[in-house]
Amino acid sequence: MVGTAAAMSSCSRLGVGAKLDPPLLVPLGSPDRVLAAGRPQRIPLGLVTTATSVSIADDQPVLLRVLNKGVEIDRAEMVGHIINHDHVEGSSPDHQHSDVQRYYPLRTTLPDPGIYDLELVVDGQTASVPIQAFDPSDITVPLAGDRFPALTTPTFAKPDGVDQLCTRFEPCPLHEHDTATLLETGRPFALLIATPAFCQTAYCGPVVDTLVEAVASLPDDSPVEAVHVEVYANPNEVGGDFNDPAIRLAPAVEALGLLFEPSLFLITADGVILDRLDNVFDLVEVNEALAALA
Repeated sequence: MVGTAAAMSSCSRLGVGAKLDPPLLVPLGSPDRVLAAGRPQRIPLGLVTTATSVSIADDQPVLLRVLNKGVEIDRAEMVGHIINHDHVEGSSPDHQHSDVQRYYPLRTTLPDPGIYDLELVVDGQTASVPIQAFDPSDITVPLAGDRFPALTTPTFAKPDGVDQLCTRFEPCPLHEHDTATLLETGRPFALLIATPAFCQTAYCGPVVDTLVEAVASLPDDSPVEAVHVEVYANPNEVGGDFNDPAIRLAPAVEALGLLFEPSLFLITADGVILDRLDNVFDLVEVNEALAALA
């Protein structure tokens, strides 16, 4: 997988009951340069604990502070989102899943390059984590507000040199459209970069199913399309071993400068990136993102 977000794989299950001992707040994202100063950011966060659960109800809001050199610059109220691990294709939003984890997507703007502290108070205990914002010129991945590049993506009709179009257990239906054509025709679309078979974290596995489910629930007259692109160009050639030095990134991944996955780009009919959801997102966030494109 591209630049594994190391914190993800260590996240424990979050539920209702025991207290945090001790609480740890972790950014559920890539350690690479992804946060741009002066631009609106989405930062997914998780709580890690040695206990098997935490005393936060599913709908209980929590307050998180953003500080720079000890000075508070932002305060956000957030509600936890739920990730379903045994995501079932075609399941309804109220489908009962056996294994879930909760995360908190922080929306904030970090005004200047530098180190910031995020602080979340839970049951009278403070969980905190430092994060770093970089100058936008140092960020390789296109940001919200940027124009999306006119890159060609593989389709069922034209695999474009990718030897496995979809590593999902059953190829997903999101390989009908090439993003370059969608840009030319002025269709809004969601582009998901993800590799189900090579996912190495607790969170990234079900995101393709999540997008498939969200697209299936769009109104019949919705103009929004969706595209899934795999991370690697030649998994069959290397026998499914993504640690093989001969494995190559898919051309679209290289063109976007991605060092991590999954990433969901939301592109307007004008070809501008409306939003980007990185690393972890649930059905609620994806439904909201697609609705904003329509």
